[in-house]
Amino acid sequence: MQTHLQWLWRSGVLLGVVALAACNAGGVEEGAVLESSEAELTCQVFQQCANGSSVSCGSASGVCNSGTDNGGWVSCDGTRTYCPSTTPCTCQPERQVLFGIGLSFNCTISYLNAKNDAYAQMAAQCPKGACNVVEARGGCAPTEPPDVQQQATVSLTFSCMGPPNCQ
Repeated sequence: MQTHLQWLWRSGVLLGVVALAACNAGGVEEGAVLESSEAELTCQVFQQCANGSSVSCGSASGVCNSGTDNGGWVSCDGTRTYCPSTTPCTCQPERQVLFGIGLSFNCTISYLNAKNDAYAQMAAQCPKGACNVVEARGGCAPTEPPDVQQQATVSLTFSCMGPPNCQ
């Protein structure tokens, strides 16, 4: 009579033989190595740009798209890359004004802090750069107690380089 352990062992051997036979059903030659790859699940997309260059991207998840609007683009896994613009950056006619504020225990450092604040704001407003920048110092006056410091202001009048997709 067959014991439970013998039956499990024989069943396992039989399943192993069936599994190996199924793997060999594709005609794998003797000595060949079976490999697993996720390359079948990937995609890659290219877009020819108007300036002669191209953009491309790839995805392991198989989510790739491209389009021609806004000068052309590719998208992989939700991240979009645009073709470089052929439009050169120029100084835009719109003038803007902003004010930087700085604090310190003397006016020299307060003006420096105000200038740094104003230029940081301008850089945030003009990602392609600024032009025709006019800097003007405002006043420097003590603040209210309990921390009496000097507060200075600096104004910047400027234009941004553009349009937004320029190079």
